[in-house]
Amino acid sequence: MVLRIARLFLFSPDQTGNWVEKSYDRISSTYDRAWTDHMRDRSEELINQLPLIKGGKALDLTCGTGYVTNCIAEKMQSRVIGVDRSEGMLRQAQAQYSSSCDFVKSDILPYLQTVPANTIDLVTCCWGLGYSRPLAVLRQIRRVLKKGGQVGIIDNSLFSLAGVLYCSFLAFMENPDKLLHLMKFRFLMGSRHLQLWFHLTGLHPLCRWDGRKTYTVPSGQQAIERLRATGAAAGFEFAAGNQSDDPVFHRFAEIIEQKYLKDGRIPITHRYLAGIAKKC
Repeated sequence: MVLRIARLFLFSPDQTGNWVEKSYDRISSTYDRAWTDHMRDRSEELINQLPLIKGGKALDLTCGTGYVTNCIAEKMQSRVIGVDRSEGMLRQAQAQYSSSCDFVKSDILPYLQTVPANTIDLVTCCWGLGYSRPLAVLRQIRRVLKKGGQVGIIDNSLFSLAGVLYCSFLAFMENPDKLLHLMKFRFLMGSRHLQLWFHLTGLHPLCRWDGRKTYTVPSGQQAIERLRATGAAAGFEFAAGNQSDDPVFHRFAEIIEQKYLKDGRIPITHRYLAGIAKKC
């Protein structure tokens, strides 16, 4: 199994971005109910610590369905640009918030490279930095920020859903030939890791924090369905090709129940990191 993972990591083309995009397109119509509402307070905790200058210019990267984009637009009383590569998510964003925000379909790194230097007051990136190239993205964020401008980040940590990922590993260990695609994510380990990346890119860290939030489900199958619906397992359903109903996923559900079902419920914990930095 380890050798198979190594071969896929080293020699298979990286399709992570495409698989993630397909996942978010698929769940876009139910994403707000499954994820935005669940983590709304965590996103707002970040927003409430940012300098929301009235009339300022802001970018919201990996904007998804536009909830954070619109929150910032309302507080800054100016149009905010939201950027995301999922057409389905942007369709939802346009339907809800086109009166206050502008939305662009693009990977965040190439988009940032088109933005003139020293022109942006605020950049946010909520729940999507790990799907990009974090260090390169932060370098570009520093370039586009005005002096005194700030960036706010909140994202799942590398260890988010650690127990669930362990169960998926056990399921594929029983059927290693079923593992056809490896998701090459770049999630950070925690807020200290984010702070280090801020320093390396010339940004001055102002604050950082880590957190977690748990919900429960009654079965392993519902755990998998909820993980897909929230985007927390974006791209994972393609690990066995396009067969999201492959028996390996049924075995995955069984293992989750064996390991974590207690008193009729399975806890699912999302671990996250957050931080704010300034361009001096």
